[in-house]
Amino acid sequence: MKHQILSIACLLGLAAQASAQTVVLDTYGPGNTTDGWPSLVYQDGTGRQDVAIPFSLSTATDVQSILSSLEGVGGVTFGILARVGATPAGNAWLYSTHLVDPSANALLNPSGWTLAAGNYWLAAVADAGFSGTWQSGTEDYSANWAVTNNAGAWTEVTSTFIGTPAARITVSAVPEPSSYALLIAGGLLLAAARTRKQGGQA
Repeated sequence: MKHQILSIACLLGLAAQASAQTVVLDTYGPGNTTDGWPSLVYQDGTGRQDVAIPFSLSTATDVQSILSSLEGVGGVTFGILARVGATPAGNAWLYSTHLVDPSANALLNPSGWTLAAGNYWLAAVADAGFSGTWQSGTEDYSANWAVTNNAGAWTEVTSTFIGTPAARITVSAVPEPSSYALLIAGGLLLAAARTRKQGGQA
């Protein structure tokens, strides 16, 4: 009986670990507000700008949801890039989705977006002809981020007068290999206990 209780406790603990969600990026104002000026305006041609917001992970995670204030008319690629320097190096997407006529504060629930511990960009790259905005979550400066200039090259935004575009990323932890070993061991203990119980009743 003691082994069964221990095994069940292990299984419940691992299930809780796998399902616990954590916010790893939140640049919204209080109450999901976007109370700053529109940070960027995407326009066709030389006036178009793309956006990238930095975030970091201390452990491997599965991305559960992404909320942003990006909205507009036309197509835009939205997703995650690896971060090495102060600006993105090209557009080598780790994960991405193509949005058509995105609506501000629409929740994106990606599937299979698993990230290792490290540094990343949440980025939006506009199609030709896309027109829209990514509204600031606050008028307060919170961190450097990046945009593309008229020539299409990424540049760092360091102005303390421009609020960071509003975004929120929620993740859940990916269990470590040792956790899987515990999960298997707990399952085996439960199976052995059940077999022993059935043998005693025969």
